[in-house]
Amino acid sequence: MKILLPTLYDTRGGSTRVLLAAAQALRPGHAVTVRAPLPEADEPVPPLFPSRPLTGRWRKLAVLPVLARLVAREALALRRLRPDVIHVHDEPSLYVYGLAARFSRPRPHLLWHLHADAGRGRLARLRVALADSCILISDHIAPPEGLPATLIRNPLPALAPLPAPGGDPLARLAVVGAIVPRKGQDLAVDALARLRPAHPQARLTLIGPELDAAYAATLRSRIAALGLEEAVDFAGERPPETAFAGVGLALFPSRAEAQPLALAEALARALPIAASDIPAHRAMRAATQATALSLASLTPEADAPDALATAILTAARTLPSPDLAARTRALHDPARFAEALRARIAALAADLSQRSPAG
Repeated sequence: MKILLPTLYDTRGGSTRVLLAAAQALRPGHAVTVRAPLPEADEPVPPLFPSRPLTGRWRKLAVLPVLARLVAREALALRRLRPDVIHVHDEPSLYVYGLAARFSRPRPHLLWHLHADAGRGRLARLRVALADSCILISDHIAPPEGLPATLIRNPLPALAPLPAPGGDPLARLAVVGAIVPRKGQDLAVDALARLRPAHPQARLTLIGPELDAAYAATLRSRIAALGLEEAVDFAGERPPETAFAGVGLALFPSRAEAQPLALAEALARALPIAASDIPAHRAMRAATQATALSLASLTPEADAPDALATAILTAARTLPSPDLAARTRALHDPARFAEALRARIAALAADLSQRSPAG
């Protein structure tokens, strides 16, 4: 089959890494085209879509003309490429290619790889109308109503060995993830402020791209107001293979997630971990049997920094299970991901071939 894997993003978040892994898994048996503003793309395109989160009504409205131009551009690309399947991995690409596919004859099957909850309301109904089937990445996510769904967990890349950090884990706290409100770096900063009076050695490193400049500025102001300028470092984006270098205790204070690859990697590296008590983190703790993963309640949010500080201290004195790393790597094994994805595409190909006489 001819399979198109597109994205509008030029950043290397978890969904982009999974898209590239999917392309690699499917190339041996199919004609695969990656169309994206990425150096690995078979068809590189300009990065017209903003990489920072579209928070707020006005920012979302402002991007509508860009989406309209992208739909027109990609409708022409689909007529030329004539894919059987379009495998999208992010919401903006679902909108653009779901609409552009309506202008193609025969219309390609749109397979939606959900890296976030499908949501509710009118936009959720639109997303379901644009897709033909979907892939879920965690069993805590309910499939969108009316869409055939398959569970395929995200793959972890081969983990390069890193030197053991050693020493006091409180001195090497870190949040690995894009600096956006959803990732909760502000909660980590406030938790650090709670820890420092009794644990002055505690330090925090924020590792990830500053995708939301306003949020990053607010973080810096908060850090200054708390007198933590010497205790918090902004490390910027790192290559995935060294993201956890020097990390003694990993923090995941996210307000929402689907299946965070960074948390899976931290578990696979057997790091002490403190995380927010959200469905995605509870599901990953259950799937990996990571009983030492310390969870902090986010409700009420005013108490969340205290809860996170307590979870950090619990994680710092709790050793992970000796076989946790192996269990996590097995659950997110790239070969297992590739096998499951090929099986899903094979079933889809058989279904499409049966329908082809009728168009």
